[in-house]
Amino acid sequence: MKLEKLNPFCKALAILAVGLLLSFSYSPRLNFAVFGLSAAGILFFTNARKELLAKLLAPALLAAAALFMTGFLFSAGSGTEGELLSAGTGYNFSAAVNASRSLYNGIQLAGRVLAFAGIGLLFALSTDGEEFIGSLMHQCHLPPKFAYGILAAFHLMPMMAKELRDARLAFRVRGVRLPAFSLKPVFAMMVNSVRWSESVAMAMESKGFSGTGDRTYYHVTRVRWYDILFLAAAVGCTIVGMALLR
Repeated sequence: MKLEKLNPFCKALAILAVGLLLSFSYSPRLNFAVFGLSAAGILFFTNARKELLAKLLAPALLAAAALFMTGFLFSAGSGTEGELLSAGTGYNFSAAVNASRSLYNGIQLAGRVLAFAGIGLLFALSTDGEEFIGSLMHQCHLPPKFAYGILAAFHLMPMMAKELRDARLAFRVRGVRLPAFSLKPVFAMMVNSVRWSESVAMAMESKGFSGTGDRTYYHVTRVRWYDILFLAAAVGCTIVGMALLR
């Protein structure tokens, strides 16, 4: 079964619970296991494109590599202990212990980044935004006026990006040179965005939408048995992993 069929609210609850449990664990094996299971879930149990997954994983891998080097090179206590030389061999035990500790700290930091990135991508790539807002409205009792306001803002974002590009093009057509981080095009975009938001608000009021009366819905998200099973399995496997993978 594809993860897209799961109830988005139950899926979000499972992801939040797993993330909260991971915050109390410092086991690199558990973190890498969670990342591996998340990657396998995205590859085999979602309809996400592999190219999109690679693009989204690149920043996470870069951050993990940066934190690994930070933990490896700047580990607490490295280089502060006395030099312990084995009699007759000249082996530096202190340097070996510090290197092992630094390597463990680097792996630990990198694993935490990958674990949280994995569960986040698992939710993002298997969840439709409109269905998620609908599940918040039906299962989490989010007021409809806030839910539809969020959806309206979400659908306005592509228009705002286009308006920003048009504003910059208009300045170039008039021969006006702007700095790279000039706020003039942003101001023009915000003016039109305010007009659009007012039009959306007037349209909702003209249709008698207030969010207080009883309304019917074209699509109602429901919680089914496999949603509860997924939630219980995600939390249960994480707890078992915390006990076994120390």
